[in-house]
Amino acid sequence: MVTLTAPYIAGFLAFRETPFLLEALQRLKKNQPTLLPQGTVKFGLACHLGVLSGLPCVGVAKNLLQVQGVNKSEEHQSQVRKHHLFF
Repeated sequence: MVTLTAPYIAGFLAFRETPFLLEALQRLKKNQPTLLPQGTVKFGLACHLGVLSGLPCVGVAKNLLQVQGVNKSEEHQSQVRKHHLFF
């Protein structure tokens, strides 16, 4: 159990929670190294943790990201709906 002192702000979850997860990983590595995860899955928090801990991570987002130069055409919206079924 930890006490979070920072408020939840959408898009900044990693900055609030990663320090505690890093500490937990360090304790796990020291006390139970066979239980250390081989990677993390999610997006912001997992990637942030992956960079700081050296663990591989897979970014998973609930929405298809918008890319500069890609228009929100009907085809694009169709792809969003199609792939959204998997999340």
